[in-house]
Amino acid sequence: MGSAYYIVLEKEIDGLNTTMDGKSLSLHIAALDKAAVELGVHPLSEFFSMSPDELAEFMDGADNVELSASQQFSAQEGLTTIRALLGHTPVHKDWVVEDLQDCERILKIAAAQGVGWHFQIDI
Repeated sequence: MGSAYYIVLEKEIDGLNTTMDGKSLSLHIAALDKAAVELGVHPLSEFFSMSPDELAEFMDGADNVELSASQQFSAQEGLTTIRALLGHTPVHKDWVVEDLQDCERILKIAAAQGVGWHFQIDI
């Protein structure tokens, strides 16, 4: 089955479908992060965050660990990275373009509404 990156908005936006596949992002995150660094934008993996409750599930058995709240990022900052990657010829592969376009669609509306976001991973 594999893991998949997906976008979590800090609040719901009426009429916005945030569904995306995200498996290609997860599978190729290292190459995408490398390309982002070369392009001078934030790597996609830097936009990852989880709530303390979700982190606690993954850290089962880790006692006395302080977990911070999930971090929200500017949708415009995410768009800058996504658009740079979409314009980068080496990442123009069918396997990742659709996921990047879904991110762009979601973040464009989130930016217009001033709504923050972060990536999470579905395993």
